[in-house]
Amino acid sequence: MPQDVVVGVSAAVISAVAYGSTYVPVRWFEIGDGLFFQWIMCIGQILFGIVVLATVGWPPVFPLAMLSGVFFASGNALTVYIMDGIGMAVGSLLWNTITCIIGWAVTRFGILGNPQQLPHHNVMNIIGVITVCIGAILLTLFVGSLYGNMMTPINYLMIKSAQTDTSFTNSSYFFSYCIGALLTSTVIFMIYSLIRFNRPFINPDLILPSIFSGIIYATATYCFFLANENLDQTIAYPILAKAPGIIVSLWAVFLFKEIKGCYDLTKLSVGISITITGISLIAISKIQF
Repeated sequence: MPQDVVVGVSAAVISAVAYGSTYVPVRWFEIGDGLFFQWIMCIGQILFGIVVLATVGWPPVFPLAMLSGVFFASGNALTVYIMDGIGMAVGSLLWNTITCIIGWAVTRFGILGNPQQLPHHNVMNIIGVITVCIGAILLTLFVGSLYGNMMTPINYLMIKSAQTDTSFTNSSYFFSYCIGALLTSTVIFMIYSLIRFNRPFINPDLILPSIFSGIIYATATYCFFLANENLDQTIAYPILAKAPGIIVSLWAVFLFKEIKGCYDLTKLSVGISITITGISLIAISKIQF
């Protein structure tokens, strides 16, 4: 399938901003243990997924693509605990580091059945990924691994689609991803309710903000699918794993006031500068001079 770098970069920018803004609507509300929020958020995702489903011509549901949604929902259920415990900006930057490494490596080296994708400037791509990860703390390994393998089932389906000359694109699998996420979140919430003896934490004020967060996240993920399709996963994953952390940090500084003081702001500025440098190197590695 031909790739359009302009479409890929544009989708990556939109995706980064949306990913970094996903949890903003719910930061003013008590989310408790977060599992009710997770469930309602996935309902918001599937609402957006229905729109995409109609746009791409009502493709069938792909059970294997639903596994991508399972990975997301499982990781996201743990994400809320991290965000609530150590802050929005810090938590995002921690788990996104693992996402960056896993997502880049599985296609750069052809791991887990993914097609090996080599950039035009291999050394620059590797240096860019290393630079992006400098100074990050390797924490939340399990969450990052789930997010990092989110595209693996869809990559496998894309390979099979190419071999059989079918016309499916990454967008064709998006609704299946949404279904997988909603079903997994429902199962998680049911188990959680049983553990809590049918007394789960439910804040009615969370419903609309959570749906809105789900729509924002679905927009980000759909654009991520487009970016992955047009940039290759070795390019898209490192960019979209780290760039949202910059957006989250900006929200944390200017809206939530989580980061204060000249010293902390200076450290954050240095970290953002290093991240932007790495992202730039990764993006340039896609261009054939």
